Amino acid sequence: MYDCNIVVIDDDIITLELVQLILEEIILGEIHVFSDSKQALDYVQSNNMDNISLVICDWLMPEVSGLHVLAALRKSKPECPFLMLTANATKQLVVDSMRLGATDFIVKPFQTHDLLTKVERLIRDADG
Repeated sequence: MYDCNIVVIDDDIITLELVQLILEEIILGEIHVFSDSKQALDYVQSNNMDNISLVICDWLMPEVSGLHVLAALRKSKPECPFLMLTANATKQLVVDSMRLGATDFIVKPFQTHDLLTKVERLIRDADG
């Protein structure tokens, strides 16, 4: 179990709830979920990010894309791990995301084990 706080952003409610349920297996801290990308962006740009250990964010969302959320996160908390969640892992997405500082990717649909493995590695790496 990891005592940390995570932000999860996805406009698909089913995916959002699934990720939250999976994370509850290993996270003792808070899991902040957002289905509205604009609200999520506001949260990422606020002072609330001080205690956040990881952001998991969908790439393609209405209003604000995952790339915009990533860019905002890098301005407010550059060292925070960012896991891009996408159904379309194109070469251009990977290049653009890496340029902006995405830490890793996971492609939808994903297996529970794959998500847990990536999240655990990102949290451990961030803790040094």
